[in-house]
Amino acid sequence: MEWIMIPLNCAIVFGCIYKVVELFVHRQERLLLISKIAELTHVDFKGISLYSSGNKYTALRIGWLLLGVGCGFLLGFCINMLATYGDYAFRADTDFMFRYRDYVGGIVYVASVCICGGIGLLMSYRAERKAEQPEEKVKE
Repeated sequence: MEWIMIPLNCAIVFGCIYKVVELFVHRQERLLLISKIAELTHVDFKGISLYSSGNKYTALRIGWLLLGVGCGFLLGFCINMLATYGDYAFRADTDFMFRYRDYVGGIVYVASVCICGGIGLLMSYRAERKAEQPEEKVKE
């Protein structure tokens, strides 16, 4: 362990000296930035809104994504319980199942969350496209 202490201490001392020098060197630049920000404080932000850039379906996307992630956790939990703690785990090669039970559970959870989250985003895309299409008027 002693072989790493000398280079590590040198790196720490060099890093601290470098940061102190950097503080003094960039002082003038920071002062210029502060003065520019002080000049721009009179800007009016009343016309800017969250939806001005075309993100009017943000809540829909987040809702479908969270719904998909929740379904993914539920699906992953069910698969994990059936595969590693059910009767199948005790009839199969028990040494293999007990050794890799935690890894299989983690993989199942991540895969389920990603798949169901992707499905949720696809459903959000479909809902957005359906909402953007103009409704056809029915002729009587």
